[in-house]
Amino acid sequence: MQGTRLENSESDAEHLAARPRVLVSVLSYNSPETTIETLRSLKRQSYRDYHLLLVDNASDDGTLEQAAREFPELDIRQMPENFGYTGGNNFALQLARSENYDCLLISNHDVEAEPRAVEYLVETAMSHPEAGAVGGIEFNPQTGEERASAGGDYGKWFSRLAWKSSPFTKGGEKRREVFCVHGAFLLLTRKAIQGGVRMDENLFMYFDEVDLGFQLQKKGLRALVDRRVIFRHKREPREFTPRIGYLMQRNRLYLVRKHGRWFHLLFYLLYSSLVELPAKIVIRSLQGRTGFAFACIAGHLDGLRGSHSSRAPWGR
Repeated sequence: MQGTRLENSESDAEHLAARPRVLVSVLSYNSPETTIETLRSLKRQSYRDYHLLLVDNASDDGTLEQAAREFPELDIRQMPENFGYTGGNNFALQLARSENYDCLLISNHDVEAEPRAVEYLVETAMSHPEAGAVGGIEFNPQTGEERASAGGDYGKWFSRLAWKSSPFTKGGEKRREVFCVHGAFLLLTRKAIQGGVRMDENLFMYFDEVDLGFQLQKKGLRALVDRRVIFRHKREPREFTPRIGYLMQRNRLYLVRKHGRWFHLLFYLLYSSLVELPAKIVIRSLQGRTGFAFACIAGHLDGLRGSHSSRAPWGR
C-alpha cells in the first residue's frame, strides 16, 4: 500500500490542486461552551471548500442540543458511547476515506483557530506531496505561552513525549519537518487518509500523536509544522486525576512495546518499576495526590498484562 500511494504522488497532487475538499471534524465530549466557540472559529475561516462535522462522544450535558440550536445546518454524529480521542477521530477518518475527501482536519473542542489556519494547512498539503500530516503552533490563551512549534519528540528509552519550541529562521522559513504534530488541531492529507492511517484505539487518548508519527514514518510520509497556522488551545492546567494518570502510564508502556526494540522495553520496565513509580508514590502522596500515584501503578500493571479498552477505566 505504501509503495502504491507514493508512486501516484503526481496524480494525487493534481487532484488536490484541482479542488481540495476538506472534511473539518470537531470532536466533543461534555463541553458545550468550548465546542460552540470552536465551531464559531471554524465558521470564520477564509477557506470555504469544507464540510463541517461534529463528532460527539456520547455527551449527556446538552452539548449536542446547544450545537444544533446554534448551527442548524451542522452535520452532527453522536457516538453510542465515549470512544475517546482515537475512536471518535477514527469515525471521521473512515468518513473522509469513504467519501473521498482530499484532507481531514481534526480539531479538539477547545481550540480557537486564526481565520486563515485552514487555508495555510491546505496550502502546505498541496505544495508538499510527501506530507502526511500538517500542524500548527499552539498558544495558551491565558498565558500567551507558545508550544509545539518544533513538534513533538518521543524517546523510546523513557517513553516520554516532549513538545518542543524553536524560533523559525528569519529567512522566510514557513514550515519545518517534525516527528509528530500536535493532535489538538491537525490536517491529514489524502495520502495519509487513503494510505490507511488510523488512530490506535488501544490508546483511547494521550500519546496518540506518537503512534501517528510512527505510522507516517513507516508509510514514507512526513509530518510538517506550518508557522502561519496559529491556534489557541484552552487546555486546563496540568491535572492529576486518576484517569489521566492511569491512561498516560499505560500508554507509555504500550508504545514502547509497540514501537521500541527489546532493549528499549527492558530498560523502560526496569526504570519505571524501580525508579519512576516508587518516586511517584512518595512525591504525589506528599502532595496529597495518592489516587493519582496508585492509578499510575494500575496503568503500568494493565500495560504489562496487555489490557486495553476503548473506555476510560477510571472515570473522569
